[in-house]
Amino acid sequence: MKYSDFYHLPVKPDGACFFNAISGIFHLESKMKKVKGKTITYKIDSKLWDKEAMKLRQRCVKWLQNNLNYVIKEIGTNIESEINEDLQHNNSIKDKTLDGYFDYMKKVKGFAGQIEIYAISEIFQRNVRTFIDKNGTLSNVGLGYEIVPKDIMNDIYIYHNLGTVGNAKGFHHFEILFPKKKAIIVSKSIYMRKNTKSVKSISKKKKTTRKLSKKLSLRKTKSKKRKNNRRMIRNVTPIRKRKYII
Repeated sequence: MKYSDFYHLPVKPDGACFFNAISGIFHLESKMKKVKGKTITYKIDSKLWDKEAMKLRQRCVKWLQNNLNYVIKEIGTNIESEINEDLQHNNSIKDKTLDGYFDYMKKVKGFAGQIEIYAISEIFQRNVRTFIDKNGTLSNVGLGYEIVPKDIMNDIYIYHNLGTVGNAKGFHHFEILFPKKKAIIVSKSIYMRKNTKSVKSISKKKKTTRKLSKKLSLRKTKSKKRKNNRRMIRNVTPIRKRKYII
């Protein structure tokens, strides 16, 4: 896939970048009616964005807590073992227990990773695919999870900023990748819907105008008949009364 085939939208390099990116993608999908042609407008209130990201975070943590025995495809290990392994290498989490991990992930700046990708993918039944840009092509960095067949219209795409792009140098974080094809297709479908509605309205108007024209024509014909009858009556000479012998 080409990097130029996607909209790359920046996300703040804070601990909430993953959930901000996912919630931002969902926001884009819900506001696609504003897309026209090949341009895309991405405007969301920062407070609303923070709230949606926090809701998504809480839902993700809840799923992890309730699915510790979930076996990850192609790896064979479960969520609990993955968390325990992460706790050994994650210096940001002081409490090296499951509860300590969940308490950390509930915080606004608790940065997410592969474990949370598993949860998001399962919750929404969508592939999560993460890429970096290599000379104009998107290259997989090993992060992500696929549970359904690949579909550009359904997959969630994330850009893994290695700290070399934008103003956040030195900070590894997630950002938004949104397929341009998706935006164009959705905008076209909306345009077609508008056209069909207009066609329906035009057809309705035509029907009403036809009905009115028929009524008017009937009225005209009736009025003509009346006028003709009156003329006929005027032109006819009165017949004299005759006496009949039986």
